[in-house]
Amino acid sequence: MTVRTIRTEENNRKDGYYKGGFFAFLCGTALMGVLLGTISFCLSEGDFLKGLGLAQADFIQSRKAMDYAQIMVSSFSGATAFLAAAFICGLCAVGQPLGLCILLVRGMGLGLTLAQLYSAYGKSGMLYSAGLVLPGAAVSTLALVFAVREAVSLSNIYLRISLSGRQENGLLDTVRLYGAKFLVLISALAASAGIDCLCNFLFIRYF
Repeated sequence: MTVRTIRTEENNRKDGYYKGGFFAFLCGTALMGVLLGTISFCLSEGDFLKGLGLAQADFIQSRKAMDYAQIMVSSFSGATAFLAAAFICGLCAVGQPLGLCILLVRGMGLGLTLAQLYSAYGKSGMLYSAGLVLPGAAVSTLALVFAVREAVSLSNIYLRISLSGRQENGLLDTVRLYGAKFLVLISALAASAGIDCLCNFLFIRYF
């Protein structure tokens, strides 16, 4: 049993697939993006903050005006853009840094949004803001973390093959599995869009 476990772990490393610690690292990257977004808001100049405040006011007002189908489409399409970028990174031998950048950008957007809502509505409104934004964002960001993990894994395989002098078999089965996993993640994004609709129903009345 021990020998089999060791061989499995060795095969995972050879295939560019990392578990446990690497997944935690990707989650930390997304959280670092949230922190950077918050710090960026705090250090921004007045004109930028004014423009951002107007954008967030428009966000709240548009959420009030939207029906649930529009919220669903808006939330799903925005998250799917990040997922599509991660998918493309996985098909490139040097897509690993871009995958990490995707998580950073996603986190920064969330950090900016939360910081601005706190600035605009204060401590009392922050609870409602968190309830409106965080649940759906948490699900979609977690799905994106899984997506980047798979993308980095496949990208590592392409890189290993590119740098190897040996003849390698095709990756058709691997790419098919890769695509199937992303279809599952698209379902997770649809669920996060549904959560956004539910949160909008529960919390938008407080703005």
